[in-house]
Amino acid sequence: MATWLIFELGVVMSLVAYFASRDHSLVKAALNLTDLVVVTAIIAALFFEQRGERISFTRNERVCLVIAGITMVAWMITKTAWIGFVGFQVVMTVAYLPTIESMWRWKRGRSPEPVETWGINAVAALIGVVLDVTGRHDYVAMLYPLRAFLLCVMIVVLVLRWERKSRGSEG
Repeated sequence: MATWLIFELGVVMSLVAYFASRDHSLVKAALNLTDLVVVTAIIAALFFEQRGERISFTRNERVCLVIAGITMVAWMITKTAWIGFVGFQVVMTVAYLPTIESMWRWKRGRSPEPVETWGINAVAALIGVVLDVTGRHDYVAMLYPLRAFLLCVMIVVLVLRWERKSRGSEG
């Protein structure tokens, strides 16, 4: 739950920073908007499932919250879209680290992450990058799907590595 809350913070603040810039587009923010809907739905489902459970934050999650706070203050002071947007992309990147770390520490058996879901996420992010590369270049907007694409591809590679090692250990 804590990781999803941090990811939601990154998604919301990334979206707010982008739309606060002079040059923004609803189409260019489509992936960010989709993430907002999906992450909010996941948090709502987890909230109802975990009614009343205390939310504890790991060291990595506390670092994300500190980076988010610093970024928010820097963005509010400077009103510079790049500062806010890049800072919140850093928060969202750091939020991936526990998943990357758990996927790196292979254990025999089925992967804890579904390759199909991460593959679909990578394709969706790639579409966002392609839309920006082929259209009017909005480098602030391009950063969101580019970050998502690279991290999703990394997870896909780690899932495939996990599955290959698991198949190799069976024989």
